[in-house]
Amino acid sequence: MRSVHRPAVGGACLIAAIAAAACARGGGAAPGQPPPAAARAAATAPIDTVGLPRVRFAQGTTSGILDDSLAAGATRSYLVGARQGQVMLAHAIAWPVAERLHPPPEPGVRVFAAATGRELPSPRAEPEVWSARLPADGDYVVRVTAGARTTYTLAVQIPRQVQVSADQPTAIFTGSTPSRAPIDYLIRADVGRTLEVVLGGAPTVGLHVYGLSDGAQLARLADRQRLYAGRVATTQDYVVSVVPGAERAAYDLRITLR
Repeated sequence: MRSVHRPAVGGACLIAAIAAAACARGGGAAPGQPPPAAARAAATAPIDTVGLPRVRFAQGTTSGILDDSLAAGATRSYLVGARQGQVMLAHAIAWPVAERLHPPPEPGVRVFAAATGRELPSPRAEPEVWSARLPADGDYVVRVTAGARTTYTLAVQIPRQVQVSADQPTAIFTGSTPSRAPIDYLIRADVGRTLEVVLGGAPTVGLHVYGLSDGAQLARLADRQRLYAGRVATTQDYVVSVVPGAERAAYDLRITLR
């Protein structure tokens, strides 16, 4: 394979402020008018990716992680290669810079198709967490923008798709975690179905199960559960993560949907 949230506030206001500033400089269209053709073309032009750092996935993982820092208002771009139909999540996790008890706000994340320059929308309400199903094979540009000076970890996840059926409702996975990064799986479940997840293996591994679109926590990361079973309340994709507490932790995972 090329192969954690706050309510969104101020995102629309920020976009509106940028647009207003452009009009004030004379570079935007009059209110109610479409942008000039040149502006529309520039907005969808291929992105120059030369020199951009690439997020890489170590063998056996579903996450790529990079540590970085930004000044207030600064933006940095990263490159990720993925395949059509894969679901990708991107989250810039801020760490305290000066005051340990008061970390800066988490940076915003946006994703663009490198080949076209088109921004990909995310169904999530939080600008700090981006997720969507990818429309094509190729490279994607992840742009991180800091509202305040911050040090952060960019985590990009591409979960493995789980395939089950009425005849074979259970999928079984075994492996070992090459690092402390989670191993992620993705399963589609309709409302009313029963989802059961059983995790075995090393005592250092735990479960994190949540809804991809609404972020609903079925098995919270902090609880380090080894078993989850419940009726699904919302039709959506669900992420099942094996979270290791140490490197090279063996695990076996059983996912059942009835």
